[in-house]
Amino acid sequence: MGLFRDDRHVYRVIGEFMQIPARPRTAEELRAWWGHHPAYREYGGEVEQINRIGEQIRRSRAAFAFCLTDPEAVIGIDARRLNEGENYAVFFGRSPTAPDVAIRTTGDVAHQFWGGNVNVPLALMTGKMKAKGSRAKALQLLPRIVPAFPLYRRYLELIDERALLAALRA
Repeated sequence: MGLFRDDRHVYRVIGEFMQIPARPRTAEELRAWWGHHPAYREYGGEVEQINRIGEQIRRSRAAFAFCLTDPEAVIGIDARRLNEGENYAVFFGRSPTAPDVAIRTTGDVAHQFWGGNVNVPLALMTGKMKAKGSRAKALQLLPRIVPAFPLYRRYLELIDERALLAALRA
């Protein structure tokens, strides 16, 4: 069995993390979500970093599907047809219509990816990650989301996912 118990666990961790930059955020929102947690402290520039990530994904004007195995889960991101005030839409359990790129991997590899522990070109070459569609778009997305990797570790701490955080350190 992998690190995630089931698809709901994937959606609660990776899916909800992907939703944070889906629209512009404020420091007040972050405080409301995690201010009660003993590990919460405000770092300068965090809100700006979240908003910059969302804006970069919005500028891609692309749709991505992350299809996971072990457990089976699908998380879609669509930055093509936006509603007012959003950077992109996130879907749980389904992919956007005709995604530009569909990435298939295990839940454990996806977790390591968001933790910044995966060399994507190598993972694509070795089959740990499989990309269907435009590999160029997949590799274009990478520098847009790399700034999210340290935020993912902090997010795990704030939602009390100690086992997942420990797996990134192992």
